Amino acid sequence: MFDNNFDSNKETENKSASLSVNILKTLQNHQLIEQTRALSKNEQELTLQVIEFISEIELRKIHLHLGFASMFDFVTKDLGYEDASAMRRIQAARAIREMPELKEKIADRSLSLTVVAQAQNFLRKQEQSSGQKISRSEKTDLYRSLENKSTREAEKEFFKIAPELCLQTKERQKQISENLTEVKFVVDTETMTKAKELKLLMSHQNPSMTQAEFYKLMVNKLFQEAIEKKSMASKSKQGNSGVGVGKRARYIPAKIRKLVWQRDQACCQFVNPDTQKKCQSKYQVQFDHVHPFRHQGEHSAENLRLLCGMHNRLRG
Repeated sequence: MFDNNFDSNKETENKSASLSVNILKTLQNHQLIEQTRALSKNEQELTLQVIEFISEIELRKIHLHLGFASMFDFVTKDLGYEDASAMRRIQAARAIREMPELKEKIADRSLSLTVVAQAQNFLRKQEQSSGQKISRSEKTDLYRSLENKSTREAEKEFFKIAPELCLQTKERQKQISENLTEVKFVVDTETMTKAKELKLLMSHQNPSMTQAEFYKLMVNKLFQEAIEKKSMASKSKQGNSGVGVGKRARYIPAKIRKLVWQRDQACCQFVNPDTQKKCQSKYQVQFDHVHPFRHQGEHSAENLRLLCGMHNRLRG
Protein backbone atom coordinates (compact mmCIF):
# COMPACT_ATOMS: atom_id res chain seq x y z
CA MET A 1 0.00 0.00 0.00
CA PHE A 2 2.80 2.39 0.95
CA ASP A 3 4.73 1.58 -2.22
CA ASN A 4 1.65 2.24 -4.39
CA ASN A 5 1.09 5.62 -2.75
CA PHE A 6 4.75 6.46 -3.14
CA ASP A 7 4.70 5.53 -6.82
CA SER A 8 1.50 7.53 -7.29
CA ASN A 9 2.98 10.62 -5.61
CA LYS A 10 6.15 10.28 -7.64
CA GLU A 11 4.15 10.01 -10.86
CA THR A 12 2.16 13.14 -9.92
CA GLU A 13 5.39 15.06 -9.23
CA ASN A 14 6.86 13.97 -12.56
CA LYS A 15 3.71 15.07 -14.40
CA SER A 16 3.80 18.41 -12.58
CA ALA A 17 7.46 18.90 -13.50
CA SER A 18 6.75 18.02 -17.13
CA LEU A 19 3.80 20.41 -17.18
CA SER A 20 5.98 23.18 -15.76
CA VAL A 21 8.61 22.61 -18.43
CA ASN A 22 5.94 22.63 -21.15
CA ILE A 23 4.51 25.91 -19.85
CA LEU A 24 7.99 27.46 -19.81
CA LYS A 25 8.46 26.55 -23.45
CA THR A 26 5.26 28.41 -24.39
CA LEU A 27 6.37 31.67 -22.75
CA GLN A 28 7.60 34.48 -24.95
CA ASN A 29 10.96 36.05 -24.10
CA HIS A 30 9.52 39.11 -22.34
CA GLN A 31 7.11 36.90 -20.33
CA LEU A 32 9.94 34.65 -19.26
CA ILE A 33 11.98 37.65 -18.07
CA GLU A 34 9.02 39.20 -16.21
CA GLN A 35 8.11 35.97 -14.41
CA THR A 36 11.75 35.29 -13.52
CA ARG A 37 12.00 38.77 -11.99
CA ALA A 38 8.77 38.17 -10.05
CA LEU A 39 10.06 34.85 -8.73
CA SER A 40 13.37 36.46 -7.77
CA LYS A 41 11.52 39.16 -5.81
CA ASN A 42 9.40 36.51 -4.07
CA GLU A 43 12.55 34.56 -3.24
CA GLN A 44 14.09 37.69 -1.69
CA GLU A 45 10.96 38.30 0.40
CA LEU A 46 10.86 34.67 1.53
CA THR A 47 14.54 34.83 2.49
CA LEU A 48 13.87 37.87 4.66
CA GLN A 49 10.96 36.06 6.32
CA VAL A 50 13.17 33.05 7.00
CA ILE A 51 15.77 35.35 8.57
CA GLU A 52 13.14 36.97 10.81
CA PHE A 53 11.88 33.55 11.91
CA ILE A 54 15.43 32.40 12.63
CA SER A 55 15.94 35.51 14.74
CA GLU A 56 12.80 34.83 16.78
CA ILE A 57 13.68 31.15 17.24
CA GLU A 58 17.09 32.14 18.63
CA LEU A 59 15.54 34.82 20.84
CA ARG A 60 13.13 32.28 22.39
CA LYS A 61 15.87 29.60 22.55
CA ILE A 62 13.52 27.14 20.86
CA HIS A 63 16.45 25.39 19.16
CA LEU A 64 17.84 24.44 22.59
CA HIS A 65 14.52 22.92 23.68
CA LEU A 66 14.49 20.94 20.43
CA GLY A 67 17.85 19.41 21.35
CA PHE A 68 20.24 21.49 19.22
CA ALA A 69 23.32 22.94 20.91
CA SER A 70 23.46 26.00 18.63
CA MET A 71 21.55 27.89 15.98
CA PHE A 72 24.09 26.68 13.44
CA ASP A 73 23.24 23.05 14.25
CA PHE A 74 19.52 23.81 13.97
CA VAL A 75 19.74 25.68 10.67
CA THR A 76 22.03 23.10 9.03
CA LYS A 77 20.61 19.88 10.46
CA ASP A 78 16.91 20.73 10.84
CA LEU A 79 16.35 23.31 8.08
CA GLY A 80 18.87 21.67 5.76
CA TYR A 81 20.96 24.68 4.74
CA GLU A 82 24.60 24.31 3.67
CA ASP A 83 27.15 25.64 6.19
CA ALA A 84 27.87 28.93 4.41
CA SER A 85 24.19 29.64 3.70
CA ALA A 86 23.30 28.87 7.31
CA MET A 87 25.93 31.26 8.69
CA ARG A 88 24.80 34.05 6.36
CA ARG A 89 21.22 33.75 7.56
CA ILE A 90 22.14 33.49 11.25
CA GLN A 91 24.49 36.49 11.10
CA ALA A 92 21.92 38.52 9.17
CA ALA A 93 19.21 37.55 11.66
CA ARG A 94 21.33 38.84 14.53
CA ALA A 95 22.15 42.04 12.68
CA ILE A 96 18.49 42.75 11.85
CA ARG A 97 17.42 41.99 15.42
CA GLU A 98 19.82 44.66 16.65
CA MET A 99 19.26 47.08 13.77
CA PRO A 100 15.79 46.54 12.20
CA GLU A 101 16.44 49.23 9.59
CA LEU A 102 18.80 46.81 7.82
CA LYS A 103 15.81 44.78 6.69
CA GLU A 104 14.77 47.54 4.28
CA LYS A 105 18.34 47.75 2.94
CA ILE A 106 18.35 44.03 2.23
CA ALA A 107 14.88 44.22 0.68
CA ASP A 108 15.89 46.96 -1.79
CA ARG A 109 19.19 45.11 -2.38
CA SER A 110 21.40 48.04 -1.43
CA LEU A 111 22.91 45.59 1.08
CA SER A 112 23.35 41.96 0.12
CA LEU A 113 22.77 39.17 2.61
CA THR A 114 26.43 38.16 2.35
CA VAL A 115 27.71 41.68 3.06
CA VAL A 116 25.43 42.04 6.11
CA ALA A 117 26.69 38.69 7.42
CA GLN A 118 30.29 39.77 6.77
CA ALA A 119 29.75 43.03 8.65
CA GLN A 120 28.07 41.32 11.59
CA ASN A 121 30.97 38.88 11.90
CA PHE A 122 33.52 41.70 11.55
CA LEU A 123 31.83 43.83 14.24
CA ARG A 124 31.67 40.87 16.63
CA LYS A 125 35.38 40.14 16.20
CA GLN A 126 36.22 43.83 16.53
CA GLU A 127 34.41 44.02 19.88
CA GLN A 128 36.11 40.84 21.08
CA SER A 129 39.51 42.15 20.06
CA SER A 130 39.15 45.62 21.60
CA GLY A 131 37.07 44.57 24.60
CA GLN A 132 34.81 47.56 23.93
CA LYS A 133 31.24 47.80 22.71
CA ILE A 134 30.86 49.42 19.30
CA SER A 135 28.27 52.19 19.34
CA ARG A 136 25.11 52.05 17.26
CA SER A 137 26.13 55.18 15.33
CA GLU A 138 29.46 53.55 14.39
CA LYS A 139 27.64 50.45 13.17
CA THR A 140 25.23 52.61 11.18
CA ASP A 141 28.17 54.40 9.54
CA LEU A 142 29.78 51.08 8.65
CA TYR A 143 26.64 49.67 7.04
CA ARG A 144 26.13 52.93 5.15
CA SER A 145 29.67 52.64 3.75
CA LEU A 146 28.90 49.11 2.57
CA GLU A 147 25.79 49.96 0.55
CA ASN A 148 25.86 48.79 -3.06
CA LYS A 149 29.24 47.14 -2.53
CA SER A 150 30.28 43.62 -3.48
CA THR A 151 31.76 41.18 -0.97
CA ARG A 152 35.28 42.01 -2.23
CA GLU A 153 34.66 45.74 -1.88
CA ALA A 154 33.25 45.17 1.61
CA GLU A 155 36.41 43.26 2.59
CA LYS A 156 38.46 46.30 1.54
CA GLU A 157 36.36 48.52 3.81
CA PHE A 158 36.94 46.16 6.74
CA PHE A 159 40.65 46.09 5.98
CA LYS A 160 40.83 49.91 6.18
CA ILE A 161 39.37 49.79 9.69
CA ALA A 162 41.27 46.82 11.15
CA PRO A 163 43.78 45.14 8.81
CA GLU A 164 45.17 42.74 11.41
CA LEU A 165 41.67 41.63 12.36
CA CYS A 166 40.82 40.95 8.73
CA LEU A 167 43.81 38.67 8.36
CA GLN A 168 42.70 36.72 11.43
CA THR A 169 39.25 36.16 9.92
CA LYS A 170 40.67 34.27 6.94
CA GLU A 171 40.27 30.97 8.79
CA ARG A 172 38.52 28.15 7.02
CA GLN A 173 37.95 24.47 7.47
CA LYS A 174 36.36 22.23 4.89
CA GLN A 175 35.51 18.55 5.13
CA ILE A 176 37.00 16.93 2.03
CA SER A 177 36.47 13.27 2.97
CA GLU A 178 35.19 11.16 5.83
CA ASN A 179 38.57 11.28 7.61
CA LEU A 180 40.17 14.43 6.20
CA THR A 181 39.54 18.16 6.76
CA GLU A 182 41.23 21.01 4.92
CA VAL A 183 42.28 23.77 7.36
CA LYS A 184 43.36 27.28 6.39
CA PHE A 185 44.40 30.08 8.73
CA VAL A 186 46.81 33.02 8.96
CA VAL A 187 49.52 33.46 11.62
CA ASP A 188 51.82 36.38 12.38
CA THR A 189 55.55 36.47 11.60
CA GLU A 190 56.62 35.75 15.18
CA THR A 191 54.49 32.61 15.41
CA MET A 192 55.68 31.39 12.00
CA THR A 193 59.33 31.93 12.97
CA LYS A 194 58.89 29.97 16.18
CA ALA A 195 57.10 27.18 14.30
CA LYS A 196 60.00 26.89 11.84
CA GLU A 197 62.56 26.83 14.67
CA LEU A 198 60.54 24.21 16.53
CA LYS A 199 60.37 22.02 13.42
CA LEU A 200 64.17 22.28 13.13
CA LEU A 201 64.61 21.26 16.78
CA MET A 202 62.39 18.24 16.12
CA SER A 203 64.05 17.37 12.82
CA HIS A 204 65.89 14.41 14.34
CA GLN A 205 62.50 12.75 14.83
CA ASN A 206 61.09 13.69 11.43
CA PRO A 207 63.53 15.46 9.07
CA SER A 208 60.87 16.19 6.43
CA MET A 209 57.88 17.01 8.63
CA THR A 210 54.97 18.55 6.71
CA GLN A 211 52.78 21.36 8.06
CA ALA A 212 49.95 18.87 8.52
CA GLU A 213 52.18 16.50 10.53
CA PHE A 214 53.44 19.41 12.63
CA TYR A 215 49.87 20.59 13.32
CA LYS A 216 48.79 17.07 14.28
CA LEU A 217 51.78 16.62 16.59
CA MET A 218 51.16 19.93 18.37
CA VAL A 219 47.44 19.24 18.79
CA ASN A 220 48.11 15.76 20.23
CA LYS A 221 50.72 17.17 22.61
CA LEU A 222 48.47 19.99 23.85
CA PHE A 223 45.54 17.59 24.14
CA GLN A 224 47.54 15.21 26.32
CA GLU A 225 48.81 18.08 28.49
CA ALA A 226 45.24 19.37 28.95
CA ILE A 227 44.04 15.91 30.03
CA GLU A 228 46.91 15.54 32.51
CA LYS A 229 46.34 19.07 33.86
CA LYS A 230 42.65 18.36 34.35
CA SER A 231 43.45 15.09 36.10
CA MET A 232 45.93 16.82 38.44
CA ALA A 233 43.39 19.54 39.21
CA SER A 234 40.81 16.89 40.09
CA LYS A 235 43.25 15.14 42.44
CA SER A 236 44.13 18.48 44.03
CA LYS A 237 40.46 19.25 44.65
CA GLN A 238 39.95 15.78 46.06
CA GLY A 239 42.83 16.28 48.48
CA ASN A 240 41.57 19.68 49.61
CA SER A 241 37.90 18.87 49.80
CA GLY A 242 37.73 18.72 53.56
CA VAL A 243 34.57 20.41 54.85
CA GLY A 244 33.12 21.22 58.20
CA VAL A 245 30.86 18.81 60.05
CA GLY A 246 27.44 18.59 58.40
CA LYS A 247 28.47 20.53 55.30
CA ARG A 248 28.22 18.72 51.95
CA ALA A 249 31.15 18.88 49.51
CA ARG A 250 30.35 20.05 45.96
CA TYR A 251 33.37 18.19 44.59
CA ILE A 252 32.48 15.13 42.52
CA PRO A 253 34.90 12.22 43.19
CA ALA A 254 37.28 11.53 40.31
CA LYS A 255 36.09 7.93 40.01
CA ILE A 256 32.49 9.04 39.50
CA ARG A 257 33.49 11.80 37.05
CA LYS A 258 35.44 9.30 34.96
CA LEU A 259 32.54 6.83 34.97
CA VAL A 260 30.00 9.46 33.86
CA TRP A 261 32.37 10.90 31.26
CA GLN A 262 32.93 7.49 29.68
CA ARG A 263 29.28 6.46 29.92
CA ASP A 264 28.07 9.67 28.22
CA GLN A 265 30.96 9.55 25.72
CA ALA A 266 31.86 13.19 26.47
CA CYS A 267 28.58 14.31 24.81
CA CYS A 268 25.66 16.46 25.95
CA GLN A 269 22.80 14.23 27.10
CA PHE A 270 19.95 16.73 26.72
CA VAL A 271 16.96 15.02 25.08
CA ASN A 272 13.89 16.71 23.66
CA PRO A 273 10.92 15.02 25.41
CA ASP A 274 8.71 15.14 22.32
CA THR A 275 11.07 14.10 19.52
CA GLN A 276 13.63 12.24 21.66
CA LYS A 277 16.38 14.07 19.78
CA LYS A 278 19.62 14.08 21.77
CA CYS A 279 21.96 17.11 21.57
CA GLN A 280 25.30 15.18 21.66
CA SER A 281 27.38 18.37 21.42
CA LYS A 282 30.92 18.16 22.85
CA TYR A 283 31.33 21.94 23.23
CA GLN A 284 31.89 23.20 26.81
CA VAL A 285 30.54 19.96 28.28
CA GLN A 286 29.81 20.15 32.03
CA PHE A 287 28.65 17.81 34.78
CA ASP A 288 25.01 18.30 35.76
CA HIS A 289 22.98 16.88 38.64
CA VAL A 290 19.65 15.45 37.41
CA HIS A 291 18.26 16.05 40.88
CA PRO A 292 19.93 19.42 41.77
CA PHE A 293 22.75 19.41 44.31
CA ARG A 294 21.13 22.31 46.16
CA HIS A 295 18.10 20.08 46.72
CA GLN A 296 20.18 17.26 48.19
CA GLY A 297 21.05 15.68 44.83
CA GLU A 298 23.79 13.07 45.21
CA HIS A 299 27.18 12.76 43.51
CA SER A 300 26.23 9.40 42.03
CA ALA A 301 26.57 8.18 38.45
CA GLU A 302 22.78 7.72 38.35
CA ASN A 303 22.22 11.36 39.32
CA LEU A 304 24.91 12.84 37.08
CA ARG A 305 25.00 13.50 33.35
CA LEU A 306 26.90 15.65 30.89
CA LEU A 307 25.33 18.76 29.38
CA CYS A 308 26.83 21.28 26.97
CA GLY A 309 27.18 24.82 28.30
CA MET A 310 24.09 26.05 26.45
CA HIS A 311 21.78 23.31 27.75
CA ASN A 312 23.22 23.55 31.26
CA ARG A 313 22.44 27.27 31.32
CA LEU A 314 19.01 26.62 29.80
CA ARG A 315 18.20 24.24 32.66
CA GLY A 316 19.55 26.68 35.26
